[in-house]
Amino acid sequence: MESKLPDDELLYYAGTEELTEKAQSKFVQYFSNPPGTVLEVGCGKGVMLEMLKRSGIQAYGIDISDTSVEYCRQKGLDAIHCDVLSYLKKLDDCSIGGIFCAHVIEHLQPPEALEFLNQIARVLKPKSKLVLITPNAKDLRTAERFWMDLTHVRLYPGKLLRELVRREGFKSIQIMSDREPAKNILERIAKTIVRFWFLGYMFTGDLIIVAER
Repeated sequence: MESKLPDDELLYYAGTEELTEKAQSKFVQYFSNPPGTVLEVGCGKGVMLEMLKRSGIQAYGIDISDTSVEYCRQKGLDAIHCDVLSYLKKLDDCSIGGIFCAHVIEHLQPPEALEFLNQIARVLKPKSKLVLITPNAKDLRTAERFWMDLTHVRLYPGKLLRELVRREGFKSIQIMSDREPAKNILERIAKTIVRFWFLGYMFTGDLIIVAER
């Protein structure tokens, strides 16, 4: 699981904070009145942590990049530098009130991904939420864009993730696509036409899994 890319490159792949906030702000609602502290797995630049903090939700993050963790700490956020699986295994059963995880599972080999989901299910409290975001295998452009990141291992399609999450005992499982926004009406029309032409396999945006423990 340890990446060989320099930390500054890992932080680069996280994208701009403005775009990240715009894309992720809608997920804060799932952690309203959580049954405990929320954990962000792969906290990156701390954008979600900041939004949770502004909403009065107690949260902290973990990340394999010490540059990312230091960046978060400089902004007054609680972040820990660690390997995700090693950290989750150290947590007590039913000790976390929610987990937000964006663009992490695609960096894991299948056995690690299975262990990852198992550990998440173990540490989450009843009624807590899991929000998991990963590249969408249904978008034809993903084939090239996915492999531009040397730390990516494989795609995890929605149908597969739904079954894996269900097997771990999660319920109320939602599978969503976060369609890419358009800059103007002409771009929106063009994307709609292209999406229709390719039977919905273009401009799908990220794959989002929302489930309740």
